[in-house]
Amino acid sequence: MIEKIKHEKYKILKRNIIEDSDFTKETMFILICAMIIASIGLNTNSVAVIIGAMLISPLMSPIQSLGLGLSNGNLKRVYVSLFRLGIFILISVVSSTFYFLVSPINDATPQILARTYPTLWDVLIAIFGGIAGVIGKTEEDGGNVVPGVAIATALMPPLCVVGFGIAHGNPKIFLGAGYLFIINVFFIMIATLVGLIVYSGNIFEARNKISIKKQIIFYIVSLIIIIPSIYTATTLVQDTARENSLKKFISKELKTHYVFDNSINKKDKTVTLKIVGDAFKKQDIEKLEKKLEKYKLKNYKLKIQQLSNEKYLTAQDLSKYLNEEKIKENAEDVSLPIENKNQEILENDLKTVENILYKNFSNNISEVKIGKLIDANNNENFVVLVVGNETMTDEISEKIKNLEFDTEKKYQIIIEKNKQEKVNTLSEENQK
Repeated sequence: MIEKIKHEKYKILKRNIIEDSDFTKETMFILICAMIIASIGLNTNSVAVIIGAMLISPLMSPIQSLGLGLSNGNLKRVYVSLFRLGIFILISVVSSTFYFLVSPINDATPQILARTYPTLWDVLIAIFGGIAGVIGKTEEDGGNVVPGVAIATALMPPLCVVGFGIAHGNPKIFLGAGYLFIINVFFIMIATLVGLIVYSGNIFEARNKISIKKQIIFYIVSLIIIIPSIYTATTLVQDTARENSLKKFISKELKTHYVFDNSINKKDKTVTLKIVGDAFKKQDIEKLEKKLEKYKLKNYKLKIQQLSNEKYLTAQDLSKYLNEEKIKENAEDVSLPIENKNQEILENDLKTVENILYKNFSNNISEVKIGKLIDANNNENFVVLVVGNETMTDEISEKIKNLEFDTEKKYQIIIEKNKQEKVNTLSEENQK
């Protein structure tokens, strides 16, 4: 009875894979539409749009068809599936590259950067997503599993990011996203292959049909694909552990100070803290540096940059700091590693904030800046500095302070009125 049910499910699974792998003009147009939608979602940092594109993408079908061809030794199906997958990849990359070439938004958003650093977790997602896809296709209608698999395995976004890398001549982004796509394709195909063999009931027989040479090639290819992801996963875990250790250090050892920003330089073995509060003496810094070992930051040097000797950071201090950071950014060749995600978020939020402020108060504003504060309790506070001109009144100031922005972060608004107005106010007070 169990064998009969399994055989029925195998027939349904095989039929669903074959039917979904039909190659038509409509399928190609759907793919192009899906790629453009996904590219727009990545370009505007919209998760909802990216998910919508993944739901309509037909990229999964040739991969599962490839797994089917390999499972029953049908070389013709294998070659046809590889050809179709190659056409799909070509159409996808060309479509996304064209979009990013004409798009006025050139920044690498957090959603784009997230697809450039594949890790071991992406391998696991591809494997278990592929297994879920096989199980889902043993049902007549595919159930609600297949759409979920399309979202989880995320085949489309990496290809779109490949297009972004090509359009902007960034090999780091191109290679990272391309590697993520290869991981997804390979392990979804393997999961499909294994699932089909299991449902067909010929798992031991199939293993015997595969020559030792082919098995060795398979294991070598698997290792070649997995090893870089293990390295990036290990690096990510270590970086996260270091950042958490630094947060604990700040929270426990710098309770009386306001830590505006912090960074870890792995290459130079340096921890840099930008501090607001009482000035540190050399011996104080040395004592703190010795305590780093307690927080698993052994052999790291402590560098403290005093932004203000007061208990608070004034609007002028913030303005000076942001200007210095901007000059530094323009002077260096800035890469786009995963730890810069917060910076990307701030840049995108700044655009949103500027659009609202300049649209409604363009005659009253000279400049808008954005920044992040980390206090002694390890709380992140995000601030918007609005520099007003001579027409900035208290009433307008209050209106700006009460604004709410549709941004990823929540911001406290600081108003800095222009210096001329301050001079006039002081003069009036002196006359009185």
